[in-house]
Amino acid sequence: MKKLWINALLSALFISISIFVYAERREKEVNPEKLPQNVQQFISTHFSNESITGAKVVKYGYHKVMLTNGYEALFDRQGKWIELDSENKQPLPSSLMTLLPQQAQKYMAQKHPDCKVCSIERNSHGYEVETLEAQPLKIHFDPKGAFINELID
Repeated sequence: MKKLWINALLSALFISISIFVYAERREKEVNPEKLPQNVQQFISTHFSNESITGAKVVKYGYHKVMLTNGYEALFDRQGKWIELDSENKQPLPSSLMTLLPQQAQKYMAQKHPDCKVCSIERNSHGYEVETLEAQPLKIHFDPKGAFINELID
């Protein structure tokens, strides 16, 4: 009888965990007007010539915003940007470079003054900038903006 209770308890625990994991992975469409105010402000500041074509709440409660011209932006729960990307490899607006730390901005201005950027990502390890050069580059910076490396993509 004791084994039966243990098996039932373990089964219930497994089902609960499975439901939780499934719920976390689901993406849910959201009305763009329901996006956090700072996300809406960010979009209107940096993508003023674009329209929102879709918005979703994705894994961990992050917000994914799809814009015209193939632009996508990912924001954390607090509405801070995590990733800015051009799905069809269009250059991102130049105003987005101001989101990088000063040291990284300076490096980009000196080493790649005319480059077009198609992706910027921010995480706990720092920043990654992807360029649209004849030989596309991935340029990495630490969280303070110090140059780490450049890799040919």
